[in-house]
Amino acid sequence: MDHTKLEKNSYKTPKTLFIFLLITIFTMTFNFINIIFLLILITPLDLSLAKNCFLFVDYQVHVINKLPPNSPQLKIHCASKNDDFGYRYPAIGEDFNWRFCSSIVGQTLYFCHFWWDSKEKAFDVFNNGHTCVNDSDVPNLLDYCKWEVRPDGFYLELYNKANGSYYMNHYKDWS
Repeated sequence: MDHTKLEKNSYKTPKTLFIFLLITIFTMTFNFINIIFLLILITPLDLSLAKNCFLFVDYQVHVINKLPPNSPQLKIHCASKNDDFGYRYPAIGEDFNWRFCSSIVGQTLYFCHFWWDSKEKAFDVFNNGHTCVNDSDVPNLLDYCKWEVRPDGFYLELYNKANGSYYMNHYKDWS
C-alpha cells in the first residue's frame, strides 16, 4: 500500500473534515471575540460623549423672547435643510435653543421666521461658525449664537475687543 497516497487523501475523511471545520469556526469566533473586545476598549465608556460632536464644533443657537409683558404672542419657526423645529411660541424671557454639529460638507445654515403682532421677519440666524451670520464682521469667540427678539427688532450678542465683554447689538429691524 502506498502511504503517500493515503496521507494525501486522509484529509478527505468525514472525521478530518469535521475537525478542520471545528478549528476554522473556533479561529473565526476567537477573532470575532477579539475584535469585539477591541471595539469595546476604544469606544468611550461615557455614552454621553456620543451625543457630542467628534472632530467638529458643537454649536448652539439661542433665541430669547425679550418682548414686553402683556404683548401679543411671539411665534417662531426655525429650520435648516435637515432639521425643522416646527412652530414655537416662547413666553416672555423664555430661551428657545438648539444645538448641532458643524457640517462636514458645505455650509450649515439655520433660518428663523418670526411673527409678532402685525410684524414678521425671516432671516438666517446661523450660517457662519466664526461670526454666527455672514454679514456680521465681529467674531464670535464662543460656540453659540445668542439672539434677542425685542419690540424694535433683533439683537445679536457680539464681543467687544476693547474691554473683553459681550453686548447685544441691534442687528435687524422688524421692517
